[in-house]
Amino acid sequence: MSRSLENILRKNLVKGRVSKGNKKLDNLIVFLFILGIALLTCEIYIYRKTLIELKIPLMIWLTPGIVLTPIFYNKLNDIDGMKAHWSLHYILHSCMTGAFVLFSFMAVNYFFADEEVVSKEFKVQETGSLAGGKGNRNKRSPYVVINYEGMEKQLVFSNSQMDKVMNSKSAVLKVRKGRLGFDVLENYTVK
Repeated sequence: MSRSLENILRKNLVKGRVSKGNKKLDNLIVFLFILGIALLTCEIYIYRKTLIELKIPLMIWLTPGIVLTPIFYNKLNDIDGMKAHWSLHYILHSCMTGAFVLFSFMAVNYFFADEEVVSKEFKVQETGSLAGGKGNRNKRSPYVVINYEGMEKQLVFSNSQMDKVMNSKSAVLKVRKGRLGFDVLENYTVK
């Protein structure tokens, strides 16, 4: 990062030292922030296997930042010894507390789901394909879009099933009822 960009960020986001701070608590906050990012990464896998509207996890993840930023703004400035912009505090609370709350919510629904597996069939509304990862751009992953009880859900398949998926008329899902009421996807196929 260039010196001028670094100076601009320092001037606008961090106003300057207000105290020496508390290094132990500062290190704990950094650790919890990194742990929160790791939990968010794990939560993405759970989200893909849970039939839930995107707005619900987003609200659960972002709300703690809105609530906790004004409450702990001065306390966090005292802990790290810097007077930081409120947006940095919002990001901290969302990626730390919000991630813990969201992961807990999604994990309880996913890992404590009912044992009974139910098969459901849905009409395919749309088909398409996604580009492969770096170095495999030509290996596209086919997908279908279904209307799952009023919610649009995209189901992605492996590259080897391209022809079958692109010519499909319906999708068969095997689901379990999640502990918090959101269905958990066991597996799926197309007909």
